[in-house]
Amino acid sequence: MKPSIVLLLVFLSGCSICLSQPSRAVQPTRPKEATGWHIGLSFGALANTVEMDFSDKPLWRYSVVGSWQYPGLEVHYSLGPRVLATFGLNVLQRGQKVETFQKFAGVNDFTLMRTYVNLPLGIAIDLFDSKFSPYIGIGIYGAYWVSGKWTGSVYQMINNPYDENYDFGGLYSLSFEAPYEFSTGSDVGIKENRAELGAWSGGGLKYQTQSGLRIFLGLNASMGLTAIYSNTREIKDFEKRRNAGRLLNAGLTFPIVNRKK
Repeated sequence: MKPSIVLLLVFLSGCSICLSQPSRAVQPTRPKEATGWHIGLSFGALANTVEMDFSDKPLWRYSVVGSWQYPGLEVHYSLGPRVLATFGLNVLQRGQKVETFQKFAGVNDFTLMRTYVNLPLGIAIDLFDSKFSPYIGIGIYGAYWVSGKWTGSVYQMINNPYDENYDFGGLYSLSFEAPYEFSTGSDVGIKENRAELGAWSGGGLKYQTQSGLRIFLGLNASMGLTAIYSNTREIKDFEKRRNAGRLLNAGLTFPIVNRKK
């Protein structure tokens, strides 16, 4: 076969292969990831308790208290594909419930609900590059205790209730509700650490639209790194008390600045 015919056949074959491939210009392309600032809100429900050693009070215990993270500011900054820096500003309640049990059940039950201005900071990572994806997160928080409220009941007692043969029949309870009063420099008793620093970690599920709207539902565990109370003259074990909570939260953010990578 003549060389010119061979070259012609090769040329025609190459053209047919090229024509059979879709044009790059019309190929569907994956939307570029939007980076920049995203702003929105979040809210949640919190189960909080206080970590403390009750070894010297075997009939006393702290119980979990349900409370709220009120709707507050949620800010995200996209650091890269599937990686977010997260910031928040909200009002959070952390409860402390003390109760007696066994033969002293109901003798002294009271709850102190603390209200904090809360500032969580962290990093969140989407595990998959898709609209629906689980994510994990870790970070720290700073909070300031702004107010508190006591509620509960105590029994009116006669004689010594710790007597083994003490009869609790016929006693009546006294309910109470009062604002918490912070100590001052002249007080002798309990001293509050109103500023709190802690750490949190958790994860959840997110849905993100093509426009950048992000909706999430997560579960975080938090632990105070600083004590609720400072060292006191009267009750030394107060300095060991720290908040520990489980927060189920939800929220959404939308982009306010879009830069295309």
